[in-house]
Amino acid sequence: MSHSFRFAEKAPKVFFVQDVLSYKDFEAVNDEFKPLNNHWSFTKSEQHGQAPVFGNLAESRGGLSLGDCHKFIEIGSKINLLSQKILGSATQLVRINTNIQFTGQESNFHVDSSPEMRWWSFVLFANMSWSTEWGGELIINTSGHDYLGLPFLPNCGVLFDGSLPHKGSAPNRLCLNHRQSVAFSLQQL
Repeated sequence: MSHSFRFAEKAPKVFFVQDVLSYKDFEAVNDEFKPLNNHWSFTKSEQHGQAPVFGNLAESRGGLSLGDCHKFIEIGSKINLLSQKILGSATQLVRINTNIQFTGQESNFHVDSSPEMRWWSFVLFANMSWSTEWGGELIINTSGHDYLGLPFLPNCGVLFDGSLPHKGSAPNRLCLNHRQSVAFSLQQL
């Protein structure tokens, strides 16, 4: 049976996508965040002005590759195809980043690329269950003083121009769980 997704353009170069993955694939993404299923650890540090290093699936031997997490690479290939359908043009998966945020652990606005790089970001909301009362929205600065908040919903995601400033909001005090997401960077060819 073929999996179908739905999407809507919420602002120029910002698409909200529902039912991103099949249940089996979505469950596999969630499993990768469990320490029993992987050998890598999440750290929360980055050098401002440089590419994020927290949770980045960097190649373990120091080379420039997507890394060793084959499940995320497999899912990234599916996200790449889905994104090509939305954009109507070819893209290539170039980077995968993970993120875990706990209550009160706010992030700063950042960009994933410069406009010249022609990168798109696809942020997949990776919790199996979530209540919108818990916060966790993805906030995107669409232009000037215009900000768009998109709800953190399981198996949903946002495809947007990687040069747009954005941040993931932390879970609020009502939430007893962490917020987890995976960001796939795609270069438009």
